[in-house]
Amino acid sequence: MENINFINQATKFNGNIYLFYAIDIGEEVDLDKIRKKRLVNTKDFASSPYFKNYHIPLFFDIESLESKSRSGEDFIKYDSYCISSKLHQFGVVSFCYKVPFNETIDDLRTKLVEIKKDFDFKAEQEAAKTFERVNSAIKKPRFLNLDSFYFAVQIDPIKGAVSPEEFKNMFGTKIASLLRLETLRLSEYQEKEILAATTGYSGLDLIIIDSEGAFIYDDEYFDSLEFFEFTNIQQLELQYFDRLLDEKLNYFYSQQNYTIPWTAYIPFLGQRFNLPVSVLAQLRVDISVITERLENSIKMEGEAYYLRVYSMLREKMGLSGWRTSISRKLDIIQDLYAVYQDRLDVIHEEVLTMVIIILIAVEAVIAFLK
Repeated sequence: MENINFINQATKFNGNIYLFYAIDIGEEVDLDKIRKKRLVNTKDFASSPYFKNYHIPLFFDIESLESKSRSGEDFIKYDSYCISSKLHQFGVVSFCYKVPFNETIDDLRTKLVEIKKDFDFKAEQEAAKTFERVNSAIKKPRFLNLDSFYFAVQIDPIKGAVSPEEFKNMFGTKIASLLRLETLRLSEYQEKEILAATTGYSGLDLIIIDSEGAFIYDDEYFDSLEFFEFTNIQQLELQYFDRLLDEKLNYFYSQQNYTIPWTAYIPFLGQRFNLPVSVLAQLRVDISVITERLENSIKMEGEAYYLRVYSMLREKMGLSGWRTSISRKLDIIQDLYAVYQDRLDVIHEEVLTMVIIILIAVEAVIAFLK
């Protein structure tokens, strides 16, 4: 415990703030078209060993977008880097910004709130510029329909000063406030809840994961950033599908006077008509495929630590709740489709029965006349 004397509340720490943004720009992006027409300057990338090849995003050069501030000049007052800018096939553009710092924990809390406000604007402006460039390759373009944000604060440990647990005991109150973007102290209950979500790998590092951000006390942390970025994108997609299902179900419920065209009752011919319930059924299939791909994109054979990090992220960011909501609404769609299909099947059977009866009657009349 004597090592604690090496640092105190006024000690400045070196580290980085990472800000992850995911912004919805449409239903689907044609990445091949963007490459062929060179709508943005693409970049090479190294594929992650933790992700399957279900979805490979398009990396592009954000510097070529020439995003400007409100006054027409760069407004960011800090040294910063965009370390990741990607276009995703399912209609999302994502950014990751890195902001180095050398601050006390108190100053960092205040600075982080200001940084987030600035980068919220920067991400929106650069997403708008990206949207403008690739609009022709987007199916059903719709800018900023939804967005999602997550951040991580990383501090370089002072070797030989304090252990991760000692550091958490010393600065835990301020870390909890920082992760909720608050400058004042939180309640004791909130602090305990936030600090309880702690994990580590070697005993010389720790990660505290919360709903809006994470705190990293480690200098070898780069693999973890991929999970923060991916989970943030996953949260955006689940929110998008949940809202889309709400819109479709509300529209369907509002069609109280909707009547099925009589031609839909004719066997074989009726299959050609695109009924509202059939659209819902197709939407159910599309959403199920995409959500399953997102959830199964992580491969963790022999990586128990990163599986733990990812599981904590999913829990804290409420992905299970979004997934449950989507599954419940998909089940409602399935029930609606089954009811309408049963109704059509019964009518088809009645029509066929009538046709058979008429044919038998015609044969009887012809036989009688002969």
